[in-house]
Amino acid sequence: MKPADIIRLARGIRENWHTNDPFVIAERLGIRVLIRDVNLKDFKAQTIQMEGYPTIISINGAYSFSSQKVLCAHELGHAILHEGQGTVNYFDVTARNLYSDIEYEANLFALALLGNEADFNMRFLEMSSAVVKSVLDYNIHL
Repeated sequence: MKPADIIRLARGIRENWHTNDPFVIAERLGIRVLIRDVNLKDFKAQTIQMEGYPTIISINGAYSFSSQKVLCAHELGHAILHEGQGTVNYFDVTARNLYSDIEYEANLFALALLGNEADFNMRFLEMSSAVVKSVLDYNIHL
């Protein structure tokens, strides 16, 4: 999906459902969100989709609530944008996969869902994958 389409989709969800809360959106879509107390620094979140089963998003409960919202929005991006691809994703972007299309798409979806473009000094479409990831990472903390 093209970046402009991802931004349009996220904004459309916000406008149609009058919320940018990824937990509410996931519930409305029938996606189960589990907050897990795993206390593992390396585990942030994951999305699991398997045919015949509901989509599940697991989030590490050790993170702050605002961080959990960012993680949920990213994983919701995977669930919506990459549905049917058997996605098992950890919110763990490394130098190797930083520029992968699916991570950029999920990050862009999360940013467009949670953020207001007017609060930034550049349009979302002008942000590189690294900048989008940095914005999200800045808002994730234990």
